[in-house]
Amino acid sequence: MSKPKEEYNVTVLNRMDITTFPKLGVAEIRKHITYVAAGLPPRTIQMLKDEWSLQKEKTAIRNDIEERLKARPESYTV
Repeated sequence: MSKPKEEYNVTVLNRMDITTFPKLGVAEIRKHITYVAAGLPPRTIQMLKDEWSLQKEKTAIRNDIEERLKARPESYTV
């Protein structure tokens, strides 16, 4: 039996469309989404505006949180 996915309470602080030029003369609109989740500092993810949907945003934020939680901070005394 598969383990149920953990749920994360997320607050989206801002969504902003930003025009970038990945190639000379080629404009691309990217959606920048800044969010915060309990126990984590704010973070901004981005995706193409044409590909954005609320479900894709939620999936991208979940994946980002899970990757961040895998990382272990390094501590030492100097």
